[in-house]
Amino acid sequence: MDNLLHNVRVTQLPREPDPVPPPLPTEGFPGAAVPFGQTEPAAKSPFGSAGQPFYAAPGQASYAPYPQPPYGASPHYPSGLYGPPGQMVRDPALAEWWQRLVARIIDTVVLLVLVSPLYVTFFVSFFNRFTNLAKLYPTPGQQGTQAFNNAMIQTMAGIFGMELLIVLVAAVLSFGYDWLQHGLWGQTIGKRVMGTIVVTADGHAPISGRAACGRAAVYALVPAVPVAGGIFGLLNELWLLWDPQRQCLHDKAARTVVVKKDMLAPSAAASQASPRLG
Repeated sequence: MDNLLHNVRVTQLPREPDPVPPPLPTEGFPGAAVPFGQTEPAAKSPFGSAGQPFYAAPGQASYAPYPQPPYGASPHYPSGLYGPPGQMVRDPALAEWWQRLVARIIDTVVLLVLVSPLYVTFFVSFFNRFTNLAKLYPTPGQQGTQAFNNAMIQTMAGIFGMELLIVLVAAVLSFGYDWLQHGLWGQTIGKRVMGTIVVTADGHAPISGRAACGRAAVYALVPAVPVAGGIFGLLNELWLLWDPQRQCLHDKAARTVVVKKDMLAPSAAASQASPRLG
């Protein structure tokens, strides 16, 4: 039996190779598998190499780094940075609220110095009128009291008119102060001290004289209106505390933002130095 088995030739058919599965796609949809040893493919991004999102392996979260724009280099680059879909993150070039506050305090001190002659005149006139009344009615009786009251009403009306005139002159002076400096250089004295500058909201470009005029009018002239203007002026200044682009209402009216000058692109910073009002 053993010899018989040794004499039998067993023919073995060749074994067919196992079918090779087609390679999995590496691009075209989120979560695509990536072959071992290869880097994950980068999808096309409108932001260029600085902001190309990429997809992670299945089961891992994918993310896209925020783009870092060259501030002021593009006239159409938005002032906000795009984060997750449908959301925007605050532009780091925007001036801080305290920088704008300190700049306004400095500008207010400068304006008070300029208007101080009017206030000195007002207080001198106020003192002289009451001194004259005291001399005319040192011990007023019943008839003298009525005359004193009439004279006091006339005096107060004259003082109120003078005070209103001073407020209007101060508003016009503040308007010219803001308009000329922002229209020429994008900065007031206070902004120069704090290193901030006014630029367009949609590209961080120099603002025009027309935009500077509208911005100054909303800031300085509207608050001069009695009662309602004061409420608007307070709301205007507080608006930047909750606005995502740190804009006051006069910024929104002129489509401007206040940014840190050292974060502007060199070309944009150079263009701000040339005087302009057009």
